Amino acid sequence: MKKQKADLIVANGMVVSSRGIAQKDVVIRNGKIVETPENTVAYEADQIIDAAGKYVLPGIIDAHFHPVYADRIDTLSKAAATGGITTLIPYVGAVAAWGQGGDLVDAVRSFIDEGASSSILDFGIHCTFTQNDMATVASSIPALIKMGVVSFKGFTAYKKRGMKLEDEELLEIMGLIAQHNGVFATHCENGPMLDLLEDAAVRRGDTKPEHYPPTHPAISEAEAVFRVLSLAQITGCRMYLPHLSAAESLDVLRLFKKWDRQAIYAETCPHYLVLTDDELKKRGTLAKMSPPLRKPADVEALWQALQEGIIDVIGSDAAGHAMASNEPLYDDVFSAPHGIPGLDTFFTMTYTEGVNKGRITLPQLVKMTCENPARIFGLYPQKGTLSKGADADLVIFDPARSHTVPAKNAYTKVDYSLYEGRRCLGAPTMVFQRGNLIMADGDIKAHAGQGMYVAGSFDS
Repeated sequence: MKKQKADLIVANGMVVSSRGIAQKDVVIRNGKIVETPENTVAYEADQIIDAAGKYVLPGIIDAHFHPVYADRIDTLSKAAATGGITTLIPYVGAVAAWGQGGDLVDAVRSFIDEGASSSILDFGIHCTFTQNDMATVASSIPALIKMGVVSFKGFTAYKKRGMKLEDEELLEIMGLIAQHNGVFATHCENGPMLDLLEDAAVRRGDTKPEHYPPTHPAISEAEAVFRVLSLAQITGCRMYLPHLSAAESLDVLRLFKKWDRQAIYAETCPHYLVLTDDELKKRGTLAKMSPPLRKPADVEALWQALQEGIIDVIGSDAAGHAMASNEPLYDDVFSAPHGIPGLDTFFTMTYTEGVNKGRITLPQLVKMTCENPARIFGLYPQKGTLSKGADADLVIFDPARSHTVPAKNAYTKVDYSLYEGRRCLGAPTMVFQRGNLIMADGDIKAHAGQGMYVAGSFDS
């Protein structure tokens, strides 16, 4: 029998999906998955990689990061690849502080051009609304969805920065997104609560890093979650709740999922699963983010929600700044920027703390970092799976490889990591995108502009 031709075969690995783990081969031709048979006797290939003793995962998707601060998508895509990520979905908007003027459509076109010329990874886009965008949302939302931007974001806080949207504006946006078959993500914190508590802390002189979390209490997040999900029920809008951090918010989420009246998806982040608010005393303003790090009980509640399937996605929310931008590190916390790095540690840290400690299974982790984000944001089955016909994005992951998180990633301008010195067991050894090797043992093998914009769609 004449053998079929393949470009690459990844042989003898333990292929992981949300359904389980099975020893299979992965056959790749023309940048696509041909099939994942139990053996490849029917094929010959230009290259065969023996993955015995290793996991073979779909390419990891980070559906939440911000390439608008110290690092842009050029350096961040390299850092992401070292951590096994093959597809990025950043938040983009017409925000002067993010280096982008014009209207929303202009901002998205500009970012697509930037990514196409500088990213080594494929990427989609979420579009962020601010107060300045409200006059044009009726025209921009359908235009952006036609461009493949199917997910949008709004804020319920940060009025002083021009980010906060009022309930009437949220309803208008939700109605338009529902009409045009999109998804709406909402940063859930009660803005007036935060403003009141922060102003009071400043008046008292409570401006040390440890004074920050009490000004962003759990109830501010839980209230906003309840409110936006209530508004969404009126409009029928699909909702995505990014970076949930508080146990109280999970109670609200359970209530709405019990009612089962709409599509609701929820996300948390590795830092909420690994770190607590004690980190602010240790690392100062470097550990400032919004929502803030919380208590050990919240950490355990989030792991429980992952086990239950209440949370659908884990995303990095990487938004790092150089250490100098956070000075003084141990005072004036309310003037410090928000956000931390973490694209490179996103998967390995969650694997170490989750799978290795028995809190979740590897198929669950693959579901939350590969399959679910692809489905929720209209990229499935092109991304997020090793099924026949999918892009040949895959990760060879060695569960026995031990490593220590360095002080910084070699490819980023951000010069610190909150996980510095932590020991991790398990790491990507090779990463492929569309059948091309892009990372091997921490070394980048791809070039700027190798990544492509991937339009989202719910038509298939």
